[in-house]
Amino acid sequence: MRAWFGGIAVAWLVASAPIWAADDPFDGIPGVKFQYYDVEGRTPTDIYASLRARSPQKGDGVAHTAWHMRVGWQETRRGSDCRVVDPMASLSILVVLPRLVSRDVTPAGAGFWRRTLRGLEIHEAGHARIAHDHRNDFARAGEGASCRDIRVIAAKIQARVEKIQADYDRDTKHGITQIPQPGEEQ
Repeated sequence: MRAWFGGIAVAWLVASAPIWAADDPFDGIPGVKFQYYDVEGRTPTDIYASLRARSPQKGDGVAHTAWHMRVGWQETRRGSDCRVVDPMASLSILVVLPRLVSRDVTPAGAGFWRRTLRGLEIHEAGHARIAHDHRNDFARAGEGASCRDIRVIAAKIQARVEKIQADYDRDTKHGITQIPQPGEEQ
């Protein structure tokens, strides 16, 4: 009986894979890397407490997206005039998420975990998407700029994207509005 059930489960997972892939909040954001930290618990309250205690983040966050934009450019000179050509930016994104390692989770705990992880993925994908959507802002703003101004342009682009990220966190209360709280029924 166990082998038959396992075969059904594998067939179901394989048949379901395209549905899951299409529902991935990170879909369309290339090159995202993931890191995980372990949490434990049987019930929603236990799992939530473990998330809070084990999170590598400071403050209220239990997941995190780090993005880094690296910029570069070429310079052309004509007499005393120096202009930027070929400004470019590369983007790296690292998402840190929890991973539930407990095996004896209650049904309520399992439901809470699925909803929580889904909310965290949606929130962190929002951060990743903001960075991805603004990855070419520097190249557009820097084309033809004076060599004297290019570093200021890069700093302004960085500050603007950081503000968009901060506004997103403010609007979602750092993702709290996107995840269930223990005791909430779904």
